[in-house]
Amino acid sequence: MRIVKLTRGESIFIATNYFVLSLITLIIMIPFWYVLCVSVTPYSIFSEKNGLVLFPTSLSFDYFAYLLKKGSLIYNAYGVTIRNTAAGVLLALMLTAAAAYSLAEKKLPGRRIIMLIFVFTMLFKGGLIPTYITIKNLGLLNTDYVLILVMAYSAFNMIIMKSFFEGIPDSLKESAAIDGASEIRTLRSIVLPMSMPVIASIGLLYMVTYWNDFFNALLYVTDWHKAPVQLVLRTIIASSSLPPELLEAAGRTPPPTIGIQMAAIVIVALPMMVLYPFIQKYFEQGMLIGSVKG
Repeated sequence: MRIVKLTRGESIFIATNYFVLSLITLIIMIPFWYVLCVSVTPYSIFSEKNGLVLFPTSLSFDYFAYLLKKGSLIYNAYGVTIRNTAAGVLLALMLTAAAAYSLAEKKLPGRRIIMLIFVFTMLFKGGLIPTYITIKNLGLLNTDYVLILVMAYSAFNMIIMKSFFEGIPDSLKESAAIDGASEIRTLRSIVLPMSMPVIASIGLLYMVTYWNDFFNALLYVTDWHKAPVQLVLRTIIASSSLPPELLEAAGRTPPPTIGIQMAAIVIVALPMMVLYPFIQKYFEQGMLIGSVKG
């Protein structure tokens, strides 16, 4: 194995890069660490240290137990968010893959015009009020599936997937057609299995979008039992108080609000932080291949 000797300038450059990146990582991680420490620190210790808790000397999970008590508002909201995310990602991937596969076919009549229509939706939106009126006239306000449908498609994600599909050799599709496979069978049996990196990356984008959404819930949902966890978190943090429904469901005196806020942030952010490292390689590979081939 050949060992490459670095010059003095290269060594300084690499060391500087490591130092700067480590410093940026530390700056990013400190707020997360602080939130985690406050969420597991008893309020008495938090008060003694005037709110500066970076290394908890005593652990308490009362805030989490309070929020996740069966029957509480955030417990129900967590279930709503998981349902919306799972169903939304599945529906969004189906719609995105179908549109991307169709537009990747060069023989599709009017392909260029259809593509321009999709791109047009990325540049110009219908507006907040017309969108709200449309949702209302369709009878989707305050329903279980309104938050699934309003985000079930992204033209940007479709273009990335389309670029990836265009890189798949036409000979494979032609061979499937000769064997009698339909377009749906070709998509399901050949194209999708070869496109797992881009599917994983697009799925992650949709997953983060559904999981972090609160604005659509703020517009289209008024029933707290149909509200996602992000809307409950936003209410807790923005108002610096607990929603009456959360207090009523708990059935006892609530802990201090600061601890509840921090614990709620951890509960909401933790699933994405745990999941992302396992699919990061697919995310990076899919995004790079999809963008380069486009």
